[in-house]
Amino acid sequence: MTKKTLNETLQLVLKAVVGLALIAYVLRSRMIDFQALSGMLFSVKNLAVGFAFLTFAAACCSLRWYLLSKAQGLTLGIASMFQLTMIGSFFNTFMPGSVGGDVIKAWYVAGREPQRKTKAIFTVILDRAIGLSVFFFYSAVTFVFYFEWLQARPQMRMLAYGIWGFTLLSALIGTLFFISVSYKVPGSQWVKRQVQRFGLVHKMFEATVLYRHHPKTILAALAISAVSVFFNTLLFKIQGDALGIPLSLSQYFFVVPIGMTIAAAPILPGGIGVGQVAFFTLFSWAGLQNPEQGATLCTLIQVYTILFNCMGAFFYVRFRRQPVPQLAL
Repeated sequence: MTKKTLNETLQLVLKAVVGLALIAYVLRSRMIDFQALSGMLFSVKNLAVGFAFLTFAAACCSLRWYLLSKAQGLTLGIASMFQLTMIGSFFNTFMPGSVGGDVIKAWYVAGREPQRKTKAIFTVILDRAIGLSVFFFYSAVTFVFYFEWLQARPQMRMLAYGIWGFTLLSALIGTLFFISVSYKVPGSQWVKRQVQRFGLVHKMFEATVLYRHHPKTILAALAISAVSVFFNTLLFKIQGDALGIPLSLSQYFFVVPIGMTIAAAPILPGGIGVGQVAFFTLFSWAGLQNPEQGATLCTLIQVYTILFNCMGAFFYVRFRRQPVPQLAL
């Protein structure tokens, strides 16, 4: 066994141990109200609502990725993007965290675009980055309206400071990125010279710079993400109301994005264990008397998501990684 293989094995074992420890902690601490959960799971109406929202979210992700890929000159259509999105979701069910499917998507799209592999892979990375940035933006804006409420909750206040800092930094970097088309940004030429020394990094840099001439594409991607996050949060609100959770929609806008981001940590498939602890903690910080409702709600959404993601198996067995040969006319 090589040193690299040994390190990978040790990392996998460590993740498994941590993940199983989290699940044991969740069960032992009775974070989940299984009686309330079972009543919701066997409701056809709630399942249909969940699937409707998840389908809409998958469509939004596909459209966002399609727009980003067109700016790079990729040839995949919107239907192929939806299939790859579903395949990525399918693998999210079995790979650690909620970003494992991105690796599969990158592998597939690189196979379909052999002449533009780096650009194809970069679109997957950018697609994920835009989605996460909008998550944090929602939280940052919502925290502003709850500033007085934050004063009595030191944990939430420190979290808000971190999110505000990240959001402002992201906005600053984005502004400098786009104004560099018309104005010379100090240090930009030095950065360009440095990245030229590394082949892969240079290709990624070129793919990034290309979007300076497509600001409408980035704005459209951000708008689609905003709509997707809104409906994703609304799903939590609807299911939360059914569980009797006394949170307003605006409060869900800072709980859900943070909880979902933490659940994306690559420890166990689907964020199981990590998500329960995250939502239990966030609901506790939010001042709820029964924070186990947060872990219960998280589990409910995870079950719906896993069932929905399994439909990606249909696209997985049908999708070809190699470029589709063009018929001669």
